[in-house]
Amino acid sequence: MKLKIGLSYAPSDNPKFDFYRKALREAAETLDYELDLIDLSRGGKVSEVDGILFTGGSDVDPARYGKQSEERLCNEIDEARDQQEFDLAEKAEEQGTPLLGICRGLQLLNVHRGGTLITDIEAFGGASHRKLDGYDSRHQVRIEPGSYLRHILGEGEGEVNSAHHQGVERVGEGLSASARAASDGTIEALEWADATGKPFFLAIQWHPERMDYAERFAGRIFETFLWEAGAHKLLKARTGPLRVERHPVEPPPENGFSKSK
Repeated sequence: MKLKIGLSYAPSDNPKFDFYRKALREAAETLDYELDLIDLSRGGKVSEVDGILFTGGSDVDPARYGKQSEERLCNEIDEARDQQEFDLAEKAEEQGTPLLGICRGLQLLNVHRGGTLITDIEAFGGASHRKLDGYDSRHQVRIEPGSYLRHILGEGEGEVNSAHHQGVERVGEGLSASARAASDGTIEALEWADATGKPFFLAIQWHPERMDYAERFAGRIFETFLWEAGAHKLLKARTGPLRVERHPVEPPPENGFSKSK
């Protein structure tokens, strides 16, 4: 199987994005797949890839989910990257592209589907999920029974890493929370509430690319993503791509985000 996987944002001059490439290549080797990786922020079309990984990074502009007054609680905001990735998410949805979101990727995909974020978990009474002394922290997560994530991992609870200060507040349309932090209930994973007839979608808050690949909550995530992308590629060749039915979502309040901002 030969796959072309797009990375939503992965500049080659930033070493932290090499972790994503390495993890995907390890998964491809495990599955005996041939893999071509492309940074979609530098060119390439959604129609040319078999799946997209939405990577981590800066905070999503809170104006996009109606919380512009809380921008002071955010870290770096990259509006150009936001726009580029929201456009990618829209095109991927239209074309039925399998998606994996990691950290910011989870948050962006949730907002794209009309969800909202907690702009700073600690500021609103949650536990710290930030790095400790420059290193990813570790904590327990609980996986929802009956979820696809539970099927992937084969475990109801496990340890993951953590390096974020925001989290999901309102879950986006058609999605459901499939994992939560044991400490404070912060949503740690999203998937389709009903995946029938839809392309693969999984978004997680932790960073499996920076965990030991042999850990169950790391390598299996990437292997499943590539396996699902490969299965969708074969199905698409026979019957056409799976599509996502989208209903209009309630826009942010007045003075919220608009493209003319």
